[in-house]
Amino acid sequence: MLQALVRRPIQPQENPPLLVLLHGLGADEHDLMGLSRELDPRLLVVTLRAPLDYGNGGYAWFEVAWEATGIRANSEQALASRDLVLEVLKGLPEQLGIKPSKLILGGFSQGAIMSLGVTSSEPDLLSGVILLSGRPLPEFVGGVKPEGFNKVPFYVQHGILDQVLPVSGGREIKRILEGEGAQVTYHEYPMGHEINEDSLHDLSDWISTQLG
Repeated sequence: MLQALVRRPIQPQENPPLLVLLHGLGADEHDLMGLSRELDPRLLVVTLRAPLDYGNGGYAWFEVAWEATGIRANSEQALASRDLVLEVLKGLPEQLGIKPSKLILGGFSQGAIMSLGVTSSEPDLLSGVILLSGRPLPEFVGGVKPEGFNKVPFYVQHGILDQVLPVSGGREIKRILEGEGAQVTYHEYPMGHEINEDSLHDLSDWISTQLG
């Protein structure tokens, strides 16, 4: 199992919607929990810690190498982490003592890459997916199940000034998802590799819309 932080709903209800967030490379489970203050108060929010020690108190879902041709991911680690996240998602309702009305998965950067991988493997598990400043991995999108992505609404955003994972990654995710018939809400912002006030506001609105 993975280390996690849990924030119970500010507006409690019997079967709250569940939002699970995956951090980026070199961060930990505390990194994205701060977003929860700005999101729908009905949400039960869980942030997960990646399994690999990245040093300096940070963690990774998979190791990466920066090469002349671009960023190369450790495919074995990525697939193993995807399976870990799937295991956690399936066990969370029982652990938390709830039957979530919805299950939304999201992540930033490497966490977005992982979220896309989880969705491509078992889309029926999810009610929505949030991909912030990510990119597609061929290992995760090369063998999408028929009628997979088109059952899940996606929220994708990226900074046009991102020098870590260029905006081309977000545009490629959008192209792939729309090619599979997915419902995609896509935004670009004049920001770097980050989540700014405007992007967080739009994300919050999208989540509330999904909750109805």
